[in-house]
Amino acid sequence: MLPLPEDSPLAIYKVEINPATLQLKIEMTLEGSFVRSGMKLTVPSWVAGDYDFEPYGRDLFAVKAKDPATGAEINVRRDGWNGYVLEECSGKVVISYTASAYDTDHGDAMGLVDSDYAVLMGTRYLFCPDYLGACRVSYSGLRTSWEIHHPSGANRVGVQNCWEYPSYEILLDTPVVMGNLTILTREIRDVPFYFVFVDQTVGFAEMIDAFLEKLVLTVKETFDIFGLFPFSDYTFVLSTNPQADWGLEHLSSNMSGLGPDVFVDPEKFAQGVRVCAHELFHAWNVRRLRPAPLGQLAKNLTCGCFTEGLWMAEGFTRYYEFLISTRAGAYAPDKFFSAVLGYHRHLSQQPAYERVTATDSSLATFLNHAKYPGRVNSSIDYYDKGMLIAFALDAHLRQGQTSKTLDSVFRDFYVAFFGTGDTVLPDYVGYTTQDVITFFNTVETGLGDMVGGWVDKPAGLDTPKVLARLGLTPVCEDMRYLGLFFMGDGAPTIYGVADTMPAAVGLASGDVITAVNGYAYTQAALKWAAAGPSEVILTVTRGHRIINFTMTPAKGQKITGLIWDGTPAQAALIARWVKADFAPSKGTVLPTTFYENFHGIEAMI
Repeated sequence: MLPLPEDSPLAIYKVEINPATLQLKIEMTLEGSFVRSGMKLTVPSWVAGDYDFEPYGRDLFAVKAKDPATGAEINVRRDGWNGYVLEECSGKVVISYTASAYDTDHGDAMGLVDSDYAVLMGTRYLFCPDYLGACRVSYSGLRTSWEIHHPSGANRVGVQNCWEYPSYEILLDTPVVMGNLTILTREIRDVPFYFVFVDQTVGFAEMIDAFLEKLVLTVKETFDIFGLFPFSDYTFVLSTNPQADWGLEHLSSNMSGLGPDVFVDPEKFAQGVRVCAHELFHAWNVRRLRPAPLGQLAKNLTCGCFTEGLWMAEGFTRYYEFLISTRAGAYAPDKFFSAVLGYHRHLSQQPAYERVTATDSSLATFLNHAKYPGRVNSSIDYYDKGMLIAFALDAHLRQGQTSKTLDSVFRDFYVAFFGTGDTVLPDYVGYTTQDVITFFNTVETGLGDMVGGWVDKPAGLDTPKVLARLGLTPVCEDMRYLGLFFMGDGAPTIYGVADTMPAAVGLASGDVITAVNGYAYTQAALKWAAAGPSEVILTVTRGHRIINFTMTPAKGQKITGLIWDGTPAQAALIARWVKADFAPSKGTVLPTTFYENFHGIEAMI
């Protein structure tokens, strides 16, 4: 990227960090014909990968503006949710404000200032929607012991700690890290990868090499899928703070929260590898290859960008987070298939699965991305269905007459609809669902139409049959159920009530169960009562009321295992698929208890 000509329009930011107050002081100079009376300034209302309208402008205060030629103050008034309007300005203006910058809930989308480090992102910087061009940012206020790490995407210019970005979108997409950092470097396929830890936790010294070894393998496996790196270097910005529930992708970096036990708990270790694999995969799928109209992201930073294609953008990425982690050795093959089956059970038990399509779920992301009580009847997760679509496609291709796999087909799709470069061009819009259907029909006659049915119609998937065709026969057991849903360990508070199941007798999300058949609630008592044929009386509190409800458990079936009854050829196919040894004896029962979902586990009783 070449420096801009002197007479080009430019947004100049001077950002001063104050680690003592956990604040930023920002001075912003705008110059160009877009600077005029009534000019609007705002911060984004959402960011890609985090599809929620958020009050990102909440922590900005003392917003002032002046004419730099005369020093005269310019009136600034609040406009809407996250914005401001400037009156009586022309040609050039200087805006200043302060931002409270320690908010772990929004840390991955906004960055934050800690007493020991800072992650700075464009989400906290006001911008003019009429000017989305080049930006220059200088950073000051760093403690003397701090260092600064800047991912690729910008040019360093002459002033100390100053970078020039080709657009506000790139500034928004580039987390700049500074502080008492631990920066570890690995060169992978001739490209430097930086692992930047803003903090450490117990076991770091003893286990960091083993952890990075797994991450290096995930990088290599991802490269092998696409056959290229679309960046000149890449940065993992990593935190072990339990409050840093990070997981957000960028063009040449990601911010991932690993948790405090990542180096001392094998399950957390594997989960840490998986979250990094997910966000890395997004450097190809979402940050470059985008469903329409996300290619025009910069034009929709305040109003939202509604796409029907997140089932592929996010769902395929979820599929590959498990597959790549398995290929890297973080999971055994049986856990990969257990996860697939877990996603099937989690999705298909909800009445909404029979009602809501993957495209509708995607289009509604600003309503459903953040999970909410009661959603089991009205909303599915496009991550979940997209993952199962990817699995079904991969299984179909691998059992076909050609040597094609989802790896090779998705790579071809990426090249066809994005290319082999690293830059999102200004006129790029993205692919449509019809593009996907047409493309897969060229791969195999009727394959795209099959995908279209899975995507544009409710339900439609039969994951247990897909597993059976691979030699993994599901083991089913009779069960009974009420149709009550609980989020994780949130019982006895009811999260959802299936409207097609016995519990639909007036129970509501948010009811707190206090008694089962007249005796004090325990989870074991509820499960025991729900598993029997007799009537169950649940006593709940709802606000100031105490209410009794009576229901009779219904009969059903549950898949409790997978029996290997496949052939040596099928075992070899699976071994190639997951790149791991897989040769179980005939009749071996593979456990199916492993299931993890970053969006939360809705357990049904």
